[in-house]
Amino acid sequence: MLGWQTGDIHHHTQTHAPERCFPKQTRADFSHSPPRSPLLSLHPPTPPSEPAMPADPAAACSAPDQEPPPPPARPLSLVSAIPFWFYLTAAVSLLALLLPHFLSPHAAPPLPPLLRRHLADGRILKLHPYPDLFAVTSRPAVHSAQQQHHPVLVLPGLAAGSFSFRGLLSSLSSRGFVAAAIDLPGQGLSPPPAAPPRANPLREIIDRGIFHAFEHLVETGEVPFQETGPEPSRSFYAADEAAAAVARAVDALGLAPVHLVLHDSALPAGAAFVSANPDAVLSVTLVDATAALPAFPAAVFDVPVLWRLALRVPALFKGLMRLSCARGMDAEEAEAHRVTMRGEGRREAVYETWKSLNQSFDLREWRSSSEKLRRLPMMVLWSGSFSDKWINEGKKVTAALPDTRFVYHYGGRWPQVDAYEEISNVIAEFVTSLPKSVENENEEHRSHSIDHSFDEATDGQSDRLAA
Repeated sequence: MLGWQTGDIHHHTQTHAPERCFPKQTRADFSHSPPRSPLLSLHPPTPPSEPAMPADPAAACSAPDQEPPPPPARPLSLVSAIPFWFYLTAAVSLLALLLPHFLSPHAAPPLPPLLRRHLADGRILKLHPYPDLFAVTSRPAVHSAQQQHHPVLVLPGLAAGSFSFRGLLSSLSSRGFVAAAIDLPGQGLSPPPAAPPRANPLREIIDRGIFHAFEHLVETGEVPFQETGPEPSRSFYAADEAAAAVARAVDALGLAPVHLVLHDSALPAGAAFVSANPDAVLSVTLVDATAALPAFPAAVFDVPVLWRLALRVPALFKGLMRLSCARGMDAEEAEAHRVTMRGEGRREAVYETWKSLNQSFDLREWRSSSEKLRRLPMMVLWSGSFSDKWINEGKKVTAALPDTRFVYHYGGRWPQVDAYEEISNVIAEFVTSLPKSVENENEEHRSHSIDHSFDEATDGQSDRLAA
């Protein structure tokens, strides 16, 4: 029976299919195989894992272990590329719609209630010559003994503005002092000075024609659009120009003589004001004041995309303010500063002020420049919790100012935000501790005695503006 089945298998294979190469089997191998039925012998099943036989059986028998060649690569069809181009077009269209919304300037948003209230409490002083300044004054509600002292005048630092000092002004007035703050040119709520006109070569090319440059070169042998422009006017943001504007503002407000408080980068302008008007100043208090290291990150607002994001995204702006200026600043106050910075020309004014800071200002040299300055009472209020590097900077400031009182506070570099009650108390104690001779000595020097030497220095500039 076994031989008959085997013969049938061979006969069927030879008749209906080409010869296949199978491993050789002996009769002993077949003896161990299970019996097969004739039906299965006529139609043997093909193993599922057996690879497809090549067209040449001889080649398959000669190399049984060789792998079959890979199938040819399937060419990409147009249908398979459509989803890629669809999603790419959709992504580009979405970016084109969203980026202008986030990066392009929009109309100024409405003022927050805090900022609107502060704007109503102050006023813009129309000064001659330009620029105009914003000033706010806080007066005691009732008459007190402290009103016998002269006013306290605050000059805020870079981008801080009088708005950030509203708590300090209110606290000082509650202690019986007349307290005022003046925003430096382009800072806070002071209008940014008008930028000088600039030549526009593109506009000249459009007006004269695109081939005008070539014709001019052929006819004269000179390259056009290279005319030397007029000498640029002095910057309103420079320390001496800002000090001149402060002198006119103090004269308009009738505050002199004053106890001067200089914050942050207002130090150079305040020092120039004191040097030009020594009789208008009774004492000087430096609140984390520096000539070259302002707290506000002005450099960020010169990076094209980053400054737009910082002014458009409230959370990002608040993070910058907390990191650099005052860790205790809340969202409402940060939003007011952000809206102020978004005003027309404000960002440029802050950046120009930062660039015009006097990096070579020497406190020691300024202190010893005159006998009145050497005898002028001074105090330094410095953050003792911001960073070790900043504490060391405060020690350098104190070392440059001999006979100066030094006091640490627990706020940041903008202590008027998170420690205004503390610094208000220290300033009040310092002012009331001064001998009466200091104030009586300057009693006859009122606002009309402010030195107008700065007006003479800006005569040329005012003539240009009038022209």
